[in-house]
Amino acid sequence: MIVSDVYKKNVKSFSFLTMVLSPIVMLLIIGGVVYFIDQTENDTPEIAILTTDQEVQTLLATEENQFTINKEITTKEAAEEAMKQEELDGYLEVSSENQLVTAKYVDTSSSDTLDVTVLSGLLTAIQLNRKAAEYGLTQQETKELISPANLATETIDFENGEITSKDSTAETIKMWSSYIVGIAIFIFIINYASIIGTEIASEKGTRIMEVILSSVSSTVHFFGKLSGILLVCLTQIIIYVILILIAYPFVKNMEFIQEFLQGIDLGELLSNLIGTTLIYFVLGIILYAGLAAFFGSLVTKIEDVNKAVTPLIFLAMIGFYGGLFAFASPNQLIVKVGSYIPFFTPFIMPFRVASETVSTAGIGISIIVMIVFTILFTLLSLVMYRSNVLVYSDAGMMKTMKTSWSILKNERKK
Repeated sequence: MIVSDVYKKNVKSFSFLTMVLSPIVMLLIIGGVVYFIDQTENDTPEIAILTTDQEVQTLLATEENQFTINKEITTKEAAEEAMKQEELDGYLEVSSENQLVTAKYVDTSSSDTLDVTVLSGLLTAIQLNRKAAEYGLTQQETKELISPANLATETIDFENGEITSKDSTAETIKMWSSYIVGIAIFIFIINYASIIGTEIASEKGTRIMEVILSSVSSTVHFFGKLSGILLVCLTQIIIYVILILIAYPFVKNMEFIQEFLQGIDLGELLSNLIGTTLIYFVLGIILYAGLAAFFGSLVTKIEDVNKAVTPLIFLAMIGFYGGLFAFASPNQLIVKVGSYIPFFTPFIMPFRVASETVSTAGIGISIIVMIVFTILFTLLSLVMYRSNVLVYSDAGMMKTMKTSWSILKNERKK
């Protein structure tokens, strides 16, 4: 009954609708900006080639995926006039002497950007071929002469005294999975800390609470409210999952989406999110929900809830930025120590798991510590709630905590 009432009240509220839509609107805005920038950058510049060298004109014409050539403009004056009218992005002057190619590219500050290294590479190839012919080299000899050295890279680790190789792509996917989880937990804390605190603090020290506690215990009431809010959070997650499943078939073929997902195995990304990373995500949410309930249990006035959960927000910020630091430097001592502190474990440990800088035993220990710490803090929140649920006071949290302990001691003496 309590779970249902809390759940329905929050899901039907305008604040829940805002909370669900805000990230979606933000993503749409960011996606729109990225798409606009991508389309702007992908505009193919139009240039003119000013040269009497037919070989140069023929070779440059084969690279029209990088730029388009206006073949009607053949003089510098015509090119500059077209640029003045913003009908041309630039022009390339090419001359050759003694098999050496000299070129100059001219554009304006408002022109679509052209990668001049492409032009340089094409002109260099022409020059090399001409010099090779002058020296009597065959095409195969020329190809072998200019082919770059083959350099491969491999990152290795030592496990049980034996060398093991690492897949950099797989590691990157794991890192980004950890990053997603860190952001998700942080957003949850920002959105739900005050909601949980408000639910726990509401009706405390009132006649309504006396009536409620005459039919249900304070323990049932406490966990009913906490469970109701966690179900609201679960509902929000399910809504996002459904929206992603609906939207993906429509957006997966968009060019900038394909560029963003290039080299990313979505199956492997999801498997990492469902694995150990999901455990840290769930434990992180439950832990911070318990912490929010703890701070909420010390408040007797709803208007003081935001002030009460401020320390929780600061803890989450430290953990989040600690996760960002772990993303860049997972081997640092401060990262290793911080990954075992329950407040920061869900933010930092996924990065250590992704970078394979923690053993299986270390992962197990961190999970056990988080579970134990979460249970203890939730029980502490319950104890505080039970001891002051009928107490109304304007005192601060520290005084409320002392009062709660005094009441608890007196009850035990009885």
